[in-house]
Order: sequence, then C-alpha cells, then structure tokens
Amino acid sequence: MILRLAITVLAIGLVAGAIVTVKYNQNAARSSAMAGGPPPATVTATQVRLAQWTQRIEAVGDLTAVEDVAIASEVPGKVIEINFTSGAPVAAGEVLVRLEAGEDRAQLEALKADLHLARLENDRITKLRGSAAFSQSLLDRTQSEMASLEAQVERQEVFLQRKTLRAPFDGVLGIRQVSRGTIVAPGEPIVRLQSVAPIYVDFTVPERHRGSLHTGQALEVSVAAWPDEVFDGELIVVSPDVDVRSRTLKLRGLLENAEHRLQPGMFATVHLILSGEEPVLTLPRTAISFFAYGESVFTIQQAGDKLTVKRQPVKVGRTRNEQVEILSGLAADQRVVHTGHMKLRDGQTIVIDAGIPLPQDESDR
Repeated sequence: MILRLAITVLAIGLVAGAIVTVKYNQNAARSSAMAGGPPPATVTATQVRLAQWTQRIEAVGDLTAVEDVAIASEVPGKVIEINFTSGAPVAAGEVLVRLEAGEDRAQLEALKADLHLARLENDRITKLRGSAAFSQSLLDRTQSEMASLEAQVERQEVFLQRKTLRAPFDGVLGIRQVSRGTIVAPGEPIVRLQSVAPIYVDFTVPERHRGSLHTGQALEVSVAAWPDEVFDGELIVVSPDVDVRSRTLKLRGLLENAEHRLQPGMFATVHLILSGEEPVLTLPRTAISFFAYGESVFTIQQAGDKLTVKRQPVKVGRTRNEQVEILSGLAADQRVVHTGHMKLRDGQTIVIDAGIPLPQDESDR
C-alpha cells in the first residue's frame, strides 16, 4: 500500500516537472523572439526630387457666355411662324419668330392714306398763298395734322417691326419655350440665345496675389467633361475692387472655344500662369501620411546592411499631377518610404522591394 502511494506521488512529480520544463522553454523562446524585434516589413522607396515648377495660381471658376439673352417679344401677339431649331447656331439678324400682324398692317395702310390726303390738302392751301382765299391758320392746322400723321405712321412701322423677332448676335439657341399659336405677352421668354465662341471663365483669387496679376497672362483651364484636355486662354479683366467678405479678387479669362465643347455654367479648374519657374522639392502623394495634426513621411536610415525607418513631420504645399510640394522637413535626394508606410513604426527594420515599378513624375511644367 505504501509502495503504491509512493509510486503515484513520484509519477505526479515527474509529470509536473515535465510541464514546468515545457512552459519554461516556451517562455524563453518567446522572450528571445521579442528581443530580436518583429520581422522586417517590405516596402517600396522613393526619393525627394528637385523639380522646376512654373509659377502659377490654381483656382476654380465657372464658364460664362460672352453674350447671353432670353429672346422675348416687346409687344403682345400670337406666334404664327417659328424659323429655328432648338440647339442650332444662328447668325445675327436671322428671323427667329413672327407674330400675327395682319390687323396692324391694315392700320398702317390707313394711316398712310390719311397722311397722303393731308399732304394733298397742304399742297392746295400752299398754292393759294398770296390770294384772298389763302388762310394762314388753315395752313398751320393742315401742316400740324400732317406732322402728327407722319409720327403715327413711323410709330406703327416700328410696332410692326417688333412683330418679327431676330437674333441680335451670332450664337447658339437653347430650347424653345413656345409653339405656333401661342399668345405671348411682352417680356415672355421664347428661347435663350448665347454666344459661346469665345467664352468667358470667371474665377477668384486671394487678394495677396494682386501684385502678380496683369491682363494678358496665360490661363490653362480644365473641365470634368474633358478630363484629359487643357484649354488655353488669357486673362482679360482684373476686378478693380476686392470682395470685403472673402478678401478675393474677381478675374475673367477668355477662351477661344471654336468647337463649342465648353458650355456656359460648366465648373472649371483654372491655372493662372505667372512668369518664370521656381525650384521645388516634391514627393509622390502616396508617400505622405495625412493626419489631422499634420503630415509626415518615413525616412529610410541605413546602418551597414540594416535599413530602418524614422517618422519625419513635413510641411506640404501645392499638389500637381499627384506630386506634392515639400516646403520643409526634407532635403533633395533623401530616401523615404513610398508604399507600405501604413504598417510601419519608428525604428522598424524594412526590406525594400525594388521589383515594383513606381509612377513617373510628370509635374515639371
């Protein structure tokens, strides 16, 4: 009995010793691994590049027609003729709409007949001058009536002309708002007419740029409808006053737009080209970490064959073609992590994967 108990206690002791030994070895292996640090992270690298950027001001604006009017009648009437197609180009002077004018023409003919009679009466009385039958007061009254009728004829002719609506300038028509038989009131819109070749671009810039602005400066304009194209123009107006609420200057540029691809109301990104170029330090946008408290990059530190990273705060400026201007914090040719920085921490060991092609910098303009 005592022997059996001793054997049991010995077996339990051996098992407990084995468990303790295994645990000790596991903890030792874990501590050894932690002492050696995490495995190296694989990243791609790029360099801070010194580029020549044209001095420019970037702004946003709207495209505006050079001429823009809602065609409307000055007199009431019924539409009897429509001589245009919605969206079609027209030349200045082309007839667009005619209103019913039969009664008005008849009234004009009646006035002309009365005027003719008044002129005959004036001639008869004038021939009596020097005779006993001549009356100066009768001549004066006849001449007054003749002048009044001449004015009425002229006014009726103008009224008739207003029954025919013509294009006041070359342009492109919008969508017509009336049909044949529509009775229009004075001022009621019939169709919109816009001159879009050339076309204006209106935009604003901060007042601090006033000293760099003058008419004739080149513009580069892009719109969402043609994302891969740049439309050239020039600055033609610098507003003489500053908006006191936004502290901005309103500017106007002119674009040729011969193919009518730019349309009034489009949102535009405008680059106002200033004279000369300036050297700037640049990095790809993907190499920079953007946070609420500021921007930073991971610089690459080399000690022998070992590569580590260090977080470096930077101050950024303009962005151009996915390249970001570095205002401070880095020097030219300094190596930084391009991709893979989201998983890094200060001092971590890295391995650079040179097999991943990096995008080319096309910002030198």
